[in-house]
Formats: sequence, C-alpha cells, structure tokens
Amino acid sequence: MNMHVAKRRRRGAALILVLIALAIGLLMVATFLDGRRESVPVADRISAASMARRTAESGLDLAVASLVRSEDWRAALANGEFDGSFEIADGTCKVRIADADTNQAPEDSTLRLLVACTADIDGLSMIAEQMIVVAPAEQPLDVAFGETALIAAHRVRIRNDAALLSWAPRALNTGFNAPLVVGTLDGDVSGFELGDAAVTSGLEILVADARRFGSEATLPGARVLPGSLPKLNAPRIPQVRNGRIESDLEIDSAPLEDIDAESLRIGSNARITIDEDRILHSRGDFRIEPGARIEVTRGTLVIDGDGYVTIHRASITAAPGAQVLIRGGKSLRITDSTIGPEGATEEALSIDGMLPTETDTTAALMTADRDATIMIDGDSMVTGVFIAPEAEVWVMGDALIHGRIMAARIDLGDRCIVFAMPDDGRVVGLTSQFGPHRTADGELVPLVRHPGRLSPNIVLRIANELGVSAIALDEATAPLEADDDSGRRRWNHPRRLRNHRRWRLTRGGD
Repeated sequence: MNMHVAKRRRRGAALILVLIALAIGLLMVATFLDGRRESVPVADRISAASMARRTAESGLDLAVASLVRSEDWRAALANGEFDGSFEIADGTCKVRIADADTNQAPEDSTLRLLVACTADIDGLSMIAEQMIVVAPAEQPLDVAFGETALIAAHRVRIRNDAALLSWAPRALNTGFNAPLVVGTLDGDVSGFELGDAAVTSGLEILVADARRFGSEATLPGARVLPGSLPKLNAPRIPQVRNGRIESDLEIDSAPLEDIDAESLRIGSNARITIDEDRILHSRGDFRIEPGARIEVTRGTLVIDGDGYVTIHRASITAAPGAQVLIRGGKSLRITDSTIGPEGATEEALSIDGMLPTETDTTAALMTADRDATIMIDGDSMVTGVFIAPEAEVWVMGDALIHGRIMAARIDLGDRCIVFAMPDDGRVVGLTSQFGPHRTADGELVPLVRHPGRLSPNIVLRIANELGVSAIALDEATAPLEADDDSGRRRWNHPRRLRNHRRWRLTRGGD
C-alpha cells in the first residue's frame, strides 16, 4: 500500500511540472506575440524620426541656399519670404531665422544668423540648425586701427604670466571666438613675441606679404598686409588759454579756470568734481597722490604734464558723456589706481574678471611724448585707450586693462591682464585686406594715409570720398547725402556670406 501511495505522489508531481511548463510556454508565446504587435509601431516611429531628420536637413539646406543666393536677405526676411511652411517628401517644414548672438530677430548689426528648420512627419518633429556668418548692413571704416588689440610701430611682447584675452560676452554660448589682431605697423612678424607661460585667446598676427617684403615666416592665423600701415599720430591735447599762471601748486578743490603751472599736485585724499571743460597743465611734473578722487561729471578734463606724471593709489572716473585725457611728457606712471568711466570698478567685474562689454573705453584716453614711457603696474584697473605712437607702454604687476593699446613698443609682463574687443567684423579696419580703403590692387588710398586722418575734417573727407561711415576713436562720421551718379564707390565684401555647420568658427584674415 505504501508503494501505491508513492507512485500516485510521483504522478501528481509530474502533472504539476507539466502544467508549469505549459504555463511558461503560453507566457512566452503571449510575450512574443505582444512584442511583435508592439515592434511594428516602434519601427514605424523610428522610420518616421529618421525621415523627419532627413527632411529637416533638406529644408535647412534649401533655406540656407536661398539666403546665400538672395541679393538682399534682409529685404527677403522683411517681405516674409521665409515665413510659412512648405512640403518636402512626406513632411512639413518651418524655418526660423534669428540673430545667433541674441536669439532675436536679425538687425542691421547682425554678424551671425542662426537658421533652424523644423520638420514634422506623423506627429514627430526634428530640428536641424546651421549658423551663417554675414556682413552687417553697414561696416564703418575705422581709420584709427580700432579693430586691433595691440599694435606697435616696432615691437609687441607678451611675457611671464601676462594675458591678452577677448573682451566679449560669455553668456551667448555660441562658441564663436572672434580673433584679437596684434602686430606691428610694417607687418614684420619678428616684431611679435609670445612667451611660453603667457596666456592668449585666438590671435591674428599682422604679417607682411612675403612676396613684397621678403619675409619667409608663415604663421597660423596670420593677417597678411599687402603694404605697410600708415603711422598713427598722437591725439591732440588742448592748450591752456587765458588760464591762471602759477608756480608750484597743490589742488585740493575743483579749479574754477584752467591752470598752467611749473608743477602741479593733487594732494592726498582730495575730493574734486569737474563739471565743465578744464585743462590742468604742468610745465614740469604732475602728481596725483594716494587717496585722491577725481570725478568728471561733464565736459573733458585734461591732465597734462610736460615732465613726469604719476598717479598713485588714486581714482579718476568719468560720467556718461564726459572724458578724461591724460598726457605724460616724459613719463606716465599709474600705480594701484582706478581710471575709467563711471561704473568701471572692481564691483562690476564678472567672475572672469571682465567688465560688461558696453563699458565706454573712450571715456579715458592716455598718451605720452616721443621716447617717453607709460607704465601701468601694481593693482591698477584702467579702462580706456592708450595711444602713444612714439612711446613705450608697459603693463606689469596685477594690472587689469580693458581697452586697446597703440604705441611704439608694447610690453605685457608679470600677471597683468588686458581685455581687448575682438575684431568681430562690425567695422572694417586698415589692417583688413579688403574694403573701401584699398584700391583694386590692394594699395591703401591716399586719404587714409594722411597724417592727420584722425582730425574731424579729414575724417569727414574720408567718409564723403569713400561713401561710408568713418570712425576715429569710436566716433562715427557719416558721409554727406549725394546723388546716385555722384561717383561714390560702393564696396561689396568678397566674403559676404560664409557657411559654418558647427558653432565654432575658425576664421582667417578678412
């Protein structure tokens, strides 16, 4: 009897195992059938996504080709030629064109277009994007080398841990890195030295045309000059007329008239507010001592010294519309001082140590005489333009400069940082190979070689003869109105549209 019970138990266990196997088999079959039922729409969606991507790229190519071939893409945008949708294959495409830097509608100053095409197929959307580099509607001619970061008559050196960086917005995330133009007036590549520890962003180095100047050096990013550049004259410093004649004088309050003295000193902790044009001229040395604060609320303040001008642990600021001109006859030394427009202070610096790019650099202009030296050192912060074509400029210590430098020789050393506006194509400079300032043979036209080309009357003549706005120290002069048959030359840039599939743009000289 026990034997029969054991047999029945084994048969019962086998039945259970068979039922479990059947259940697993049925589950696998159901899973397989369900998977087949789901895989068909998944495959369809993958196919639709692939088609939508290809359709978006095709629509993008069509839009870009239409832009490139358009005689006036701005008019085409204004007329709505790129509005609405269109069909490609089984998809519907919609194009959006925006300023790549602002993500807003393109303007006359737009340099980069972002073209985006969205394609819809069976409820799926895909976007393809491309950036196109364009010339602005009008590119003024800069006759003061304002498109350059550092330009010297003979030599530019960046040594030690000094840094020359682009003063450009960091929040745009476009990856566009416009170059900083550096070099010498004759384009001799041997005049530029870059130390191993120095820090720079993308540079274009002015190089003379080897076929004409016998230079064998070739550098990546070189901006080849068809001919040497004209000399840049020092800015005009107004002279005292009908002012007070003094011997040695200490100033501790705002002077009521211009001053011409044997020597001048603005004492320690003096607080001076200038609200009209004022010239302070020293026939000898001019000292601005620690703690002094000078605020220019209106007009132009001229700090002019025939001898040694020293500014030590002081502050000089200019309100909007006001300006400061500083000249050192034999030497100009700025140590642990702040000079620049109102608001250009350490508190306004970004995490990168950079001021907002809309800061006015022409509010402060510094110069020196022949064979003189301009030295900015210590913990100084200067926002302005240095134009000393016959002097040397040294930036040392922890000095921070926002602006550009033009001198006979330029030397950056220690741990200084110079932020300079990149040559982003908004203006045409005399270092450019192409533009209204050159003849068909590449020669500079006589007007832009005029030694007084920065003077207002010559700038006006340049603007009128070339038919473009001309800029000297960031002040634009528009050409006078003229009839179409006036003979005014028009300029078509040979690289008006350039295509770049990727955000990062590597560009040679224009």
